[in-house]
Amino acid sequence: SKATVSVLYWKLKMKLLLVTLLSLAGSAFGTEQVRIALGKTTDALSVEWHTENTQGGTPTVRWGTQNGSLIHSATGDSRKFTVDAGRVWYSHVAVMSGLSVNTEYYYQVGDSSTGFSQVFKVMNRRTRPAGQPYRHILMGDMGSSCAFTLCTACTQHSYTCDKTTCAKNTSVGLVSETDADMILHVGDFAYNMGTNNGTVGDQFFKNIEQIAAWTPYMVSHGNHEDDATDLAHYIESWRNMPTNSVPATFKSANGEGAPNSLYFSWDHGLVHYVAMSTELWFGVTDGTVTLATFLTWLKADLEKANKNREAVPWIVVHGHRSIYCSCDGDCHADAYKVRADMEPIMFDYGVDFFINGHEHNYERMWPTYKDKSDQSNVNPRAPIYVVTGAAGSQEMHEPFIFPQPSWSAFRSNSFSYSRMFVYNATHIHWQQVQTDPSLFPLSDYGRVIDDTWIVQDRHGPFNANEAPKEKPTTCPKGLCISHDHWAPLLGLEDGSGRPTHELIAEFRDKNGDDAWRAKLSGLMAVAKGSSPNTVQWEDVRADGNSDGAWIYPKGFSWRHGRS
Repeated sequence: SKATVSVLYWKLKMKLLLVTLLSLAGSAFGTEQVRIALGKTTDALSVEWHTENTQGGTPTVRWGTQNGSLIHSATGDSRKFTVDAGRVWYSHVAVMSGLSVNTEYYYQVGDSSTGFSQVFKVMNRRTRPAGQPYRHILMGDMGSSCAFTLCTACTQHSYTCDKTTCAKNTSVGLVSETDADMILHVGDFAYNMGTNNGTVGDQFFKNIEQIAAWTPYMVSHGNHEDDATDLAHYIESWRNMPTNSVPATFKSANGEGAPNSLYFSWDHGLVHYVAMSTELWFGVTDGTVTLATFLTWLKADLEKANKNREAVPWIVVHGHRSIYCSCDGDCHADAYKVRADMEPIMFDYGVDFFINGHEHNYERMWPTYKDKSDQSNVNPRAPIYVVTGAAGSQEMHEPFIFPQPSWSAFRSNSFSYSRMFVYNATHIHWQQVQTDPSLFPLSDYGRVIDDTWIVQDRHGPFNANEAPKEKPTTCPKGLCISHDHWAPLLGLEDGSGRPTHELIAEFRDKNGDDAWRAKLSGLMAVAKGSSPNTVQWEDVRADGNSDGAWIYPKGFSWRHGRS
């Protein structure tokens, strides 16, 4: 069969990562890994941090409106984490309450024994003047290594990409989003939080502290937090979420029940957010929190949200796995499984957006219902589905092995993150920002690759009689855009939305193998120039699964044959 060549990219340098792991293992730490979240009320913010031990100190958050005058304080709740082999550590959560909206606060956390953190600054519930939008940042699937979206200095060579690493360039990437009102991470953290006895998770939280301690950092649960150890890390590490779920607690391998952060909701400005775990469809449960309890809770939450749409008109549901996507096998059986329950609920309650990760790419759908779309974002008559799982991890890019369907407005498998500008009750401006250093020039980092507006004058439950009825057979030019992250480098992209391997096969049939070898040789030179001896294939098997395809550690040659 014809070779289905896919993406070139940098290979993870395992020897260097092993050195990093060894340096992390067994190292003591004090007050660190600080992150903040929106509180359960608009006058509260909840902060979480970790220490290696308590040493008898009282965990405390201190805050005030002036740096150097932290006149308020609150005692935190501490929990011992015992799941990591060979070590014990503590998570602490404290709530700053009685805060004024649209006010900046300085704060620090710690205790008299372990010591206090640096002083951070956070804006509580910024009020935007008319004409200025709320700025929400959304992304998924970001590791400790390969966290390319965090800043330009993050690499595949190390788990460390902290404030010191990123200090040279804070003008682009997540570190540049200092005016954001909120950051949303839709699952898959660190790769993985429990790896190497949890020290990879430690480093992830150290890395994101440069953004998460300054801007509320909200989350939902991913499949890399599924096994007993990683699930325990997720439950204990995000205890600062504003949970309102039923049941209220979840019992992980760490023991007594902690706040149930598998599903919960909150409001920010004009948006009602609903966090959900798609892993409830795939076996995650503690015996009490189940898929059935979630679906019951969800309907009640959306019913309440619809009664409040005059004040909070937009509804965004977010989870990890896809309901609609078009890249690979994940978009079939697994997506259908979640879709069967979720699509009718979201349609009936008028959910505006479903946001997820899992696929290591970006794909924005037209308003879609039952595989049908109107290909218009003006007064959508069905939810808009968005995949934004390309923040960067060691599993690298996700290939598109299927042609782009008519309900897919834009897709790209370069690393990237999303911006959602909420202007008012009727207008949202959506952008996707490329952050891919693998084979693209640095000048492309921070480039907006997708830019669109969503206009909705009629918030509320969708009407089945007005739902999209016909499934378009084609996309008019410009309405369905597909970018493969290396097809442009080969000069094969034709805007058709066809999978890259089809474009390659067509080129070879038309021009012959000698011409194909010449293209490959040129691309190899570019790749080696970017990162010598770390280039490898990205797999494009029939199921689209490139996870863990670490092959050809050095000196491999291109496969030119057709067998």
